[in-house]
Amino acid sequence: MEQVKELPPALSLLSSERPRNLGWFGSAGLLFGDWGTSRLYVLGLAFLVAGRSSFWLICAMSVLILAVGWAYSQICRIYPDGGGVYTAARQRSPLLGVVGALLLFADYTITASLSAVEAFHYFGLGEHKAAALVTTDAGSEIILHDERTADEAKSETEVAQGKRSWWNSPPGWAIISIIFIGAMNLLGPKHSSSFAIVSAIAMIFITLLIAIFALPQINWSTMPQKIGPAFQGHTSSEMWRAFVAIVLALSGVEAIASLTGVMKKPVFVTARKAIWVVAIEVAIFNILLAIVMLSILPLGREAHTNDMLAHMAGTYVGAWGEWPVRIIAGVLLLSATNTALGALMGTLYVMSRDGELPRFFQKLNGFGAPWIAAIVATSVPAIVLVFVHELEPLSHLYAIGIVGAVAINCTLCAFHPRLRKFWRKTPMLILGFLLIGIWITLAATKHQALAFVCIVLALGLLGRAATRWAANRRQRPTLLQEAIIEQLTPDALAKPRLLLATAGSDQMAKAALQEAKERNASLVVCFIREVSLSYKAVGDESRLTLLNDAAAQELFTDFLEHGHREGVPIIPMYDTGQSSAELIAEHAAMNNVSAVLIGTSRRGAFHRLVKGSFQKKLESLLPSDIPVKVLSIAR
Repeated sequence: MEQVKELPPALSLLSSERPRNLGWFGSAGLLFGDWGTSRLYVLGLAFLVAGRSSFWLICAMSVLILAVGWAYSQICRIYPDGGGVYTAARQRSPLLGVVGALLLFADYTITASLSAVEAFHYFGLGEHKAAALVTTDAGSEIILHDERTADEAKSETEVAQGKRSWWNSPPGWAIISIIFIGAMNLLGPKHSSSFAIVSAIAMIFITLLIAIFALPQINWSTMPQKIGPAFQGHTSSEMWRAFVAIVLALSGVEAIASLTGVMKKPVFVTARKAIWVVAIEVAIFNILLAIVMLSILPLGREAHTNDMLAHMAGTYVGAWGEWPVRIIAGVLLLSATNTALGALMGTLYVMSRDGELPRFFQKLNGFGAPWIAAIVATSVPAIVLVFVHELEPLSHLYAIGIVGAVAINCTLCAFHPRLRKFWRKTPMLILGFLLIGIWITLAATKHQALAFVCIVLALGLLGRAATRWAANRRQRPTLLQEAIIEQLTPDALAKPRLLLATAGSDQMAKAALQEAKERNASLVVCFIREVSLSYKAVGDESRLTLLNDAAAQELFTDFLEHGHREGVPIIPMYDTGQSSAELIAEHAAMNNVSAVLIGTSRRGAFHRLVKGSFQKKLESLLPSDIPVKVLSIAR
């Protein structure tokens, strides 16, 4: 049997499609990062809004999570190359896709704000109210009276407010952490499931620690009295509004739909396994933790809203268990902040790439991060915390974004021809209408949330309108296109070729043109925009183009002038991606070049440490008959 010769690295890259190397375990870790960590604040929020009737809210929320999990297993099957609301809605209407993306932008914004401020509550900062509404074994509600005098209480309040104004203020530290994390994202974070898996394991550890110690200590015979009836002291409309207040637990489900483009095939099997493993864990353990929470007596509604899991650990495990929970939970929440900021950057970048937002959101720094998008992504969550920093109002702002996005995706999917079966279409449509009802309730009862999402939509749609207006004015042939075609005669294209790799400067033009002139060759000028985002874009991988990158246009104009002066034909090559070495190797193979020219780096040691050895990587990708020659940059 004839042995098949292995393709060279560059040709292998050319013949391969986007790698699908994300298995169900990694996908589950990414999904659990949001669904699993939501219990850090959803349990306390449920007890705040419904007291001991919150058990029934958690049960209803678990059922909704399972229903949405089923819906997104179908969405991942229908859209194996990316099924996020932006992609799915954009296939029906570009405007609807933008609306879905802006709702996700609102969701990611509050994810960053809420996660950051809750992290510092878990770290032990802020006030913890001891005197609050509690429930006795008999189910009646009483007030624990504060025995301090009015003057003592006033004095302690003033002291607490003074402390909260600087070092003991969770919102203040949250804003600082958001700015710091945003600055770190300028180094170009890369999307990886490995840290998500570690975070998921840490969250499961916290959950099991509390459950293992608490469940044996619960007096199960008195639990029916501790769990209030669903409608005791509450009307059906009050319970519905309370349920709506905790639907922020759905956040994160959109992430797994957007990742189908990198999942291992068959995508439906990978996504289904990941979704169901996480959904079942979240549904079961949230109910168990609700029972553990309600077994604590006395427990004030407002006493531990912001750090309920830490309080549960302290009650059942002790101080040695409470502080590990606080530290791990705080770190996980800051990790969620980082993920949200990366998703915000990615949302702005991808919408700009698709011509829905101004082009300046695509401007990249030396590490491939869109720096203007990073500034906006960091500023908006920080500004939100200046005006809103309590859990309950933040949860309303949080929910109205994610519920709107999931509602659009589910409703559109119900009419997709690939859903086919009636028994799939009907539940999907019912779920879509239920989520629309939840969204309308939020909009009607939480005016602050409605105002927030309206501001996001208005600014986003205004930016889209301005972008389209500017694009219509630019629709005419460019001089750069004509100049390139003029000098690429048949004789020029028949010459041997050298490839010059440039990062956006013409400093190597003199040396490269001299080399090409000596070999009677054409010069392929390859300009790569290296883009590093934690957000996985779906669809066309060409981020920017030669026609909408002003810096690239200026660079190639300069090279055309140099080439005309030296009598060397210039063949411009422009591309974007996460690895400039791989893309240069691809273009070298496509142009059948005889050598690749690169320049010595003028960057500092820190940049070289982060970016690695470019020359060694490029040489490993190129065939052995294509040498890499290093040119000295003209000073």
